[in-house]
Amino acid sequence: MKQTFTDLVSIMGRLGEFKRLLIGSVLVIALHQIALILVSVVSVWITTRLVSEDHPQLFLPFLVLFSLAIVHALCYLYDAWWSHQLAYQILARMRIDLYAAIQRIAPRGLSGRRTGDLTATAMNDMEQLEWFYAHTAPVAVAVLINTIIIESVLIALIGPLALLVLISMVLPILMPWLLAPIQRKQGERVRAGLSSLKSLGLDSVVGARELYALGQREEHTRRVLEMSALVQRDKLAQATRKSIESAGSAFGAAAVSIAILAVLTGRVIEGTYPAQLLPVAIVLIGMATLPVLSLAGMLGIMGEVSSCAHRVNEILDAPDPLPSTVLDLPFVEGEKDAAVGESVTYRYEGEAALKEATLSVPGGRTVALVGPSGAGKSTFAHLLMRFMDPDSGSVRFSGHDLRGIDPDEHRLEVALVPQNGHVFSGTFRSNLLLADWNADETMMWEALNAAGLDDLVKSLGGLDAPVGDRGTALSGGERQRVVLARAFLRQPRLLILDEPSANLDPELEREITESATRLRQGRTTLVISHRLASLADAESIWVLDSGRVVAHGSHETLKRDSADYRRILADQSDAES
Repeated sequence: MKQTFTDLVSIMGRLGEFKRLLIGSVLVIALHQIALILVSVVSVWITTRLVSEDHPQLFLPFLVLFSLAIVHALCYLYDAWWSHQLAYQILARMRIDLYAAIQRIAPRGLSGRRTGDLTATAMNDMEQLEWFYAHTAPVAVAVLINTIIIESVLIALIGPLALLVLISMVLPILMPWLLAPIQRKQGERVRAGLSSLKSLGLDSVVGARELYALGQREEHTRRVLEMSALVQRDKLAQATRKSIESAGSAFGAAAVSIAILAVLTGRVIEGTYPAQLLPVAIVLIGMATLPVLSLAGMLGIMGEVSSCAHRVNEILDAPDPLPSTVLDLPFVEGEKDAAVGESVTYRYEGEAALKEATLSVPGGRTVALVGPSGAGKSTFAHLLMRFMDPDSGSVRFSGHDLRGIDPDEHRLEVALVPQNGHVFSGTFRSNLLLADWNADETMMWEALNAAGLDDLVKSLGGLDAPVGDRGTALSGGERQRVVLARAFLRQPRLLILDEPSANLDPELEREITESATRLRQGRTTLVISHRLASLADAESIWVLDSGRVVAHGSHETLKRDSADYRRILADQSDAES
């Protein structure tokens, strides 16, 4: 209950930025609800006069009735436009904020989050919030206004007896509130199930080849069907609960109406209440719950809406892995274009990936970093990219502590070529321009030529040839060449090669290695690799084990003096044999 309330209050706070649209939406909703109620009341009043009077003057009543119908129609039209205008503007702002939050915390803050979950949050959860902003928040304010107006009129018509009507008005809100804990759990299960379905759907498309190759197509289909059945079951339970809420509210409202009808009928018989007002009062009592019922339907899914809000807020409020301001730190002389880690310690959720590690890459030189899986190699590369900051010690580039440089400015001078570089949906041109928005076609072709990709691009139709969804139109080696071409185009001062030729066949590995060798000439380069060719070409090698530097020297020196290094070479030989 508390969490649901907290999540709903958090998204209510965003309405303050759009006060004018909110006020306009509330006014038109309130007017069309009141106009609809008055149409029924005036219609009954006209009928009563026709029955009770010999020659009633009905021109004015019919004019009022016609005017109310027009007001209702116009306000209903504006309600649909105004409330959705409010919702879409808020959601547009929230999407921008969500994307900014993803940029702010990426990549470290996104580790452990499933792609399907992030996609569901950015799309499905946001769409669910549209119901809240368009059909719940402004309606709730309008219902409060109209409830006060209707109750005041009823008190004037039937006296204190009108207070009983509050029961039928409160029940449609009270029932969802009482069942809020169940609502919350159901909403969380539905959203989690839909998110899992989305992830399974992505796997069905992206991993179709692997599923067929592994003979897991039927098993994956079974998982999809099983998850679909679970979502269907949870949605059915949600619908059952909403039906119980509605039935309870309807029963309460009917009981109140019957009780008041019995009392008022007795008064009419006794002559203490005007008979001509009885139909008007009864109709108004019956219509009194109309505004509240328009809100009750939305309250029935507040558990799911609050669950969506919680998931969105988890990203929006995620802690920044980097400080929001740069620090004023001293410049270190004699480190031009050098990458240095000094006494670096970094922990992942308490587990130290680097422990007091000190290593350096001299300016313009190529240095290799080796070690078993989990030794901390990629962690040091990510620290050099300033995806995160060390818990202690310092990481510097060209004499500047990275905590004293804006991360985006620093990354303009760095290129990271990972094992499985990502190729974005679009064209070769759009992928290359990510490295340098000011690059012309000559520069792009030079980068493609350096990466050994120019002939392929020409054969496919040039720079504007599509690469497929996430590069699916290309082979693994071709995708890696696109990543290398982006690095060539950027012309970085610091180059980080993180196993760029891993998982490729020997011929492709040789070609990628040759391209990478051309790329690293004359620039500061850190190579993370087990490959003998890369290690032999490195001017010096650092050996990591369990987050600590255990050896440092040339390839020949380490082969002679370091048992750790010899073990790494032996493991590589075994893997290749």
